[in-house]
Amino acid sequence: MSLAELRDVVVIVYGVMGVILMLALTIAAFGLWFAVRALSRVVQDLLKDSVKPTLDEVHQAVQNVRGTTEFIADTAVHPLVRAVAVTRGLKRGLASVTGLRRGK
Repeated sequence: MSLAELRDVVVIVYGVMGVILMLALTIAAFGLWFAVRALSRVVQDLLKDSVKPTLDEVHQAVQNVRGTTEFIADTAVHPLVRAVAVTRGLKRGLASVTGLRRGK
């Protein structure tokens, strides 16, 4: 076998190996593409079935807490703040009218 024949054999073997490798990579790319599509469908179904209702429940709980906080603020805190403000205002007004001030 001469050097030219060996070169031709090597070129043919590399060509055949290149074609086989290209086919294998193409098959792997399609397999990966189908796997990603299936995985994205599974993730979307999981989000719809599991996460979405949980998020809705958490949102409802937050709304309940917000409503309770507003109710407590309106019924207990705001009247208490008004009463303290009126009391302090009366004390300060009385102190300024009578000229009696407490030392600090």
